[in-house]
Amino acid sequence: MRYSATLVDHFLNPRNAGMMHAPDGVGEDEYEGCGDLTRFFLRVRDGRAVEVRFQTYGCGPTIAAASMASELVRGRTVEDLAQVKAEEIETALDGLPDDRRHAAEVAAAALRAAALDARGRRG
Repeated sequence: MRYSATLVDHFLNPRNAGMMHAPDGVGEDEYEGCGDLTRFFLRVRDGRAVEVRFQTYGCGPTIAAASMASELVRGRTVEDLAQVKAEEIETALDGLPDDRRHAAEVAAAALRAAALDARGRRG
């Protein structure tokens, strides 16, 4: 198995890609091994992520992981986003090859960073 149909779909048709005007939280992470970078923007209402957008620069699996993550976490609490794990994203993509597992790790770390930023802005 190289790439699942789910991963290919999220790569070819990324959901929620793009910037957000006046986000409530922003976070990013980078995989230094190849330079892949993902940045998430959160709109938070009543402690929940009501809108999640992303920008990513990297390989197809990194784009797919950010897209999938943006769908997985919408509606969840900021506290839950601060604990999101790469394994959840990887499972939702129906797996990643070993040499591309960094894609889910970068997406998860960027989401956690965005959640921490949102939490910090709340005071």
